[in-house]
Amino acid sequence: MTHYEQVADALQNTTWITWCTGVTLDDVLARYNGSGHQVTTATLGKAHEDASFCLEENVPLLFAAELGHGVVLLEPALPFLETGAQEHLSQAGVCLDVGWSDFGPPFVTYREKGRVVVSFDGIDWEDDATPDEETVERWMSTTPGGLEAWQRNYGTASLMTAEAIMGAPMDEQWLAREHTCITPRRDDSERPPGRSVTLAEVLEATGRLD
Repeated sequence: MTHYEQVADALQNTTWITWCTGVTLDDVLARYNGSGHQVTTATLGKAHEDASFCLEENVPLLFAAELGHGVVLLEPALPFLETGAQEHLSQAGVCLDVGWSDFGPPFVTYREKGRVVVSFDGIDWEDDATPDEETVERWMSTTPGGLEAWQRNYGTASLMTAEAIMGAPMDEQWLAREHTCITPRRDDSERPPGRSVTLAEVLEATGRLD
């Protein structure tokens, strides 16, 4: 099994993935760490378990982690990021968001400085490409695997592109480490509430506080 296959296997229950450069975990927390959200820490595996419960409760969950030049945002079940979130988070750099689930559209969008450069169906971009098929394929040719990688497997091509953008791989250590989970507060949830954590605790748990 290749490195990218291992990562894809670990992400198999994820619905959407967004990679953004030029932003930090602090920026994400500043956007969502208000009274309306609860912040905890968990491994990706535990986040997927929590997402299964959240799905039953119709509660979205966001898994946020620093990687290389920015942050990775994973939505394990229900959509979490509101309209305009990627545009906002890409203002200082670039942002690649990918529909990852078999149950949703395999849509790919690449932004620079808040502006959409290309967006397309990862499987049938001939029929769904913005601004057009030629521009999308020209962009694909600039990514690490080239156009051929996208023709073979959009998921692997996305991971290769994201790794180049972020300047770091989603390796075994990163996948096994605890990162940040954000959920809307639900007073009526039957689930025992998770332990709210301070920013200092989040930074310590994710290895950013010495």
